[in-house]
Amino acid sequence: MNIDSLDPNVFAPVSREAWLKLVSRALKGADFQEALVSRTDDGIAIEPLYARRSDVTPLTRRQTERPWIVSQRMDDPDIERAFIQLGADLANGASGITLISKTGLSAFGVGIDTRAEGLAARLASAIAGKNISLRLEGCSPAFADAFATALGKASDHQTLHFGLDAFTSTGTTNEITGSFQRLNNAGFAGTFLSADGRAAHNAGGTEAQELAVMAAALVGHLRMLDQTGIDPETVLNVTSLCLTADQNQFITMAKARAARMIFARIAEACGVSHPPGAYIFMETSYRMLTKLDVETNILRNTIAVFAAGTGGADEISVLPHTLTHGIPEPLARRLARNTQTILISESHLDHVADPAAGAGGIEALTEALAEKAWEIFAGIERDGGLAKVIAGGQLAAMVDEASANRAVKPIVGTTLFAAEVERLVEILGELGSVVECLGVKPLRLDERASL
Repeated sequence: MNIDSLDPNVFAPVSREAWLKLVSRALKGADFQEALVSRTDDGIAIEPLYARRSDVTPLTRRQTERPWIVSQRMDDPDIERAFIQLGADLANGASGITLISKTGLSAFGVGIDTRAEGLAARLASAIAGKNISLRLEGCSPAFADAFATALGKASDHQTLHFGLDAFTSTGTTNEITGSFQRLNNAGFAGTFLSADGRAAHNAGGTEAQELAVMAAALVGHLRMLDQTGIDPETVLNVTSLCLTADQNQFITMAKARAARMIFARIAEACGVSHPPGAYIFMETSYRMLTKLDVETNILRNTIAVFAAGTGGADEISVLPHTLTHGIPEPLARRLARNTQTILISESHLDHVADPAAGAGGIEALTEALAEKAWEIFAGIERDGGLAKVIAGGQLAAMVDEASANRAVKPIVGTTLFAAEVERLVEILGELGSVVECLGVKPLRLDERASL
């Protein structure tokens, strides 16, 4: 093989019509749509072949000059053990930490009691002088304020994400807006708000539903803070879009890219002429994890991180593969962390900004997802906004219907090629109850398969 064989002019151009004739011959009478066109859970058609697109603008992460943030969960209910883990994570490749409150939507039976005396001050001391990103997940406005007070002032070394969320927080609207104003005045770098769609995904919702909930949460925050005189551009600049990444590579990539399109469309509707780039935090899917043959979860996580990274996530967190059994032990945490560091340091996935730009299939899927999500989002707004849709049960009904309509496919290691004898899984402790959030409860695919 030589370089001449890579010259596209070596082969004569082939029209779509000529290709379709060859396909028809190969199908031997079978229907093209049934045989070769698949559909997502949202009913979006995925064709077998797409032309390259040249009329596109790359949808890149906010800071393209550096890799995405490798965020490791700080979620062990044993606080002493959690701080030991924090030190080990930062010493071995993590560039970010996500403190998970036990009442947060991503606790999944673990998590830290943020009411513990002195926790905010101890956390501030533990990250002092360290060049890291720290995210608060499911914490109250009171804890965010206490943590900010313990830090004392904004640092050039740290990016902080305080995770205020009017739809998942235990705080009142007044507490959230007050905390937002104090954090904004203090000049911290990072984000203060989270517009989160993950609960819809983990309860069985579709990709478009997850994006629609994220969009509705973002608009809800914009509306809430507009009443206090905070301009839309400020709110958009300090909001994290929170989504899941699962083992469906192309759909995950398209979902991250669609989130950026939706964010830009909302900014345009708010009259922001030069909106900031969206900041996207992605967490690997809880829904896709299985309890049997847990090592297969490592493979699912790897695909999910690959998709999130190439889809343009700014920050990624990996659920340890043994989380379905109990509190993850050091090896499971190490594998979760190294899944990301290897893809960055050895595969260099961060070196190309939006590698999917121009790929006809992913571009088409991105646009279709964005449009479908916008349609669902518009329906939520017509019904009075996200808070009313949650309180009235419409969101739960919509997600439940999507979950029921999804065909239960074979799960490797659980319903397909299951191990004859399951080996023991090492954990540090038992799980607590899984928290319901936004009126819906996380349900893994292996749990649904057994129903």
